[in-house]
Amino acid sequence: MARKQKTFLDKIAKGTGPRGEKCPVCGEVIQNVMIIRPYRTQDGTWRYERQMASFCKCNEKEVFVDKPVIL
Repeated sequence: MARKQKTFLDKIAKGTGPRGEKCPVCGEVIQNVMIIRPYRTQDGTWRYERQMASFCKCNEKEVFVDKPVIL
């Protein structure tokens, strides 16, 4: 059997578009971001809390709301 010939447009379409898991609720691709929040220590110096978060349209507002850092 002969293989199906891919056109140039088929090759381009394969490499474009969003990649990753889709959210079961909204259907958007889940994206990972690193959130860095500054906080002041007891000494008066500034430190940064780093946190990885996954978000889509469902939880975008909860992830990016500025929450106080409690350490």
